[in-house]
Amino acid sequence: MAAHRMLVLPTGTCYLAEFRTKLGGSNDDVGVPVAIYAIETDDGWVLFDTGCDPAAATAPEATWGRLAKAFRLDMSEEDHPLSRLAEAGIEVGDVNHVVVSHLHMDHAGGIKFFPDATVHLQRAERRWGQFPDRFGAPGFVKNDFDRSEITYQLHEGDVQIVPGVNAILTDGHTPGHQSLVVDLPSGRFVLTGDAAYEREQIDRLIPPPITTDEYAAIKSLARLKAFEERDGARVLVAHDIEQWKTTLKSPDGYYE
Repeated sequence: MAAHRMLVLPTGTCYLAEFRTKLGGSNDDVGVPVAIYAIETDDGWVLFDTGCDPAAATAPEATWGRLAKAFRLDMSEEDHPLSRLAEAGIEVGDVNHVVVSHLHMDHAGGIKFFPDATVHLQRAERRWGQFPDRFGAPGFVKNDFDRSEITYQLHEGDVQIVPGVNAILTDGHTPGHQSLVVDLPSGRFVLTGDAAYEREQIDRLIPPPITTDEYAAIKSLARLKAFEERDGARVLVAHDIEQWKTTLKSPDGYYE
């Protein structure tokens, strides 16, 4: 079995203060892209991250609670995760695996749409999301992930999801953050999740401002960089505003 193609599905824009995305940032809001990555494999479709709960665009406080004061979601009907999947010709039943980088609301908000898929998560992330060590750990909305209908497969470290698709531990932003390595016949891709918010953070080994372990976050950035230097991998940074301009979006994609 192998990975054949990868599609990047735009699912809206999240607005937040720039200082939340990079050190030295201003108080001004910036709009960062929110995306779902869909990989077609011999074992069905694998999704990396699930975007935001669409309800946050129309009822932010009821959906996100106090987080709605710091984050604003702009999501059109076309940006709805299920609409983007349908637009790409992917039915929910075609999705066999969902890999969630971490449980923050802009990555885990669509888990509920995939009750028949296996949802892959690091054990440390699941524990932290439900029982954080810090009071008021930001970014988590329990209704996104604490759901009895979801089948989780918990991992401890690097793991092969299916041949050609591997989750790698890149903790630091959260204790169980993971990135995804996708091997297409045309080359290797690394999907960062929130291990970095912009490409420069990888190049300079400067983690995003929000971390649970800054030292681990720096090591994770070095690990991402190593895939590029050793394997010639293409690194896609989920929230990088400049890179997003040149990222191929569905229906275009990365193929064999």
